[in-house]
Amino acid sequence: MEKIYKPKTEKVIAVWEALAEFQAVLKPAGLSRVIDSNADIMEALGFPVNNNGRFDMLMQSIDVGQLHSEKDVLVAPFHPASIKYGPDPLAAPIPEKAMKFKCVQNAVEMHKGKTRRNVEARLRYNKHRYTCKGVSTLPNDLTPYQEMLLVLRFYEPFKYKVGLRVGHPKFSHEVYVLSSQFLTELKDCSFCSSDAGPFYELSENRSAWSLPRVPNEEAAKPGFFFIHDTFYNDLRHESQHDYSEVILKWAERQSQIGELRKARMEETRFGDLRFRIGYPQLYQHQGNCEHLFVVSDCRLLMPSDVLQRSQYPLLNSYSIHRIMQCNVCSLSEVQFVVRNSNRQIFDPVYLCLTCLDSYHYKDGEKIGEFELYPYVQSRCMLKE
Repeated sequence: MEKIYKPKTEKVIAVWEALAEFQAVLKPAGLSRVIDSNADIMEALGFPVNNNGRFDMLMQSIDVGQLHSEKDVLVAPFHPASIKYGPDPLAAPIPEKAMKFKCVQNAVEMHKGKTRRNVEARLRYNKHRYTCKGVSTLPNDLTPYQEMLLVLRFYEPFKYKVGLRVGHPKFSHEVYVLSSQFLTELKDCSFCSSDAGPFYELSENRSAWSLPRVPNEEAAKPGFFFIHDTFYNDLRHESQHDYSEVILKWAERQSQIGELRKARMEETRFGDLRFRIGYPQLYQHQGNCEHLFVVSDCRLLMPSDVLQRSQYPLLNSYSIHRIMQCNVCSLSEVQFVVRNSNRQIFDPVYLCLTCLDSYHYKDGEKIGEFELYPYVQSRCMLKE
């Protein structure tokens, strides 16, 4: 695959090997555990337990807090999810008597309008949000530095034709997974609008479809991950198909594609993977629904991370999807798609339930000729 899509880095990361290398650095010779506290530092430096405060003096002398200047500018912590846009204050308070003048009233109204437009502009370009990670009452069952944390950035499916650029990847969400977790744990907690299908034509029996429709979590959802050079298939249920078999046969006939492998998703942990940082990987399910994703980081689990295993896979951030409004009322959310209608001037037409019933049905009976399909709005692929 690298012959077709040129990688920007040649380094291939093996997760378990990277974990062993990190731990070898954090465990100097003669130290039985990872350096995580002052006691570990004392042991690594050979300080006796009773050192008459010499170790404390040493730690204070090398504290980063000692490096400061009166001219230092304080840096406030930044978190996009906590931004609150309020009205901009006026340069000076306006006396009550001055509000009697038309010119002052107009100036205040212009200021309010400018503030409102600025807020709308900021919100328009704030395309994603971070999840609020609350304090859990569960005990910590993860040990820092004993796990690798992988950061996966998923992108929304997009149209593509060979030789023609129709669409481009758009950020969907970012999720944290542990090296000890199986690939199926990420797949089972994910949701895509195509999982609500299949979508049949239902103009003769519109009541056969009801919203919202929640997919059955226990139902078999066929699919695979393609990471580096291996297809990881989900074959836990008899009804699930091996999608990779046809692709592997096709790849054998291609001179530019090297040897590809396949494995079972339910038997593979994230620590077993090999990949390049930032190189596109693939999650494909429901036939031809493709989600590109990249491993943007692979690092040790830190004390500042969430240390409850039950919280992973952990949704860190997600894109704010634009909700499509009904083409008729422009108020309600789209629920149906009308195709090949002899009563509409557009094709296709996206309608809510109320507008669909009022224009295409009378007393529950179909009016005119048209095709009707359900429409499920795009949502964040990973459940919070």
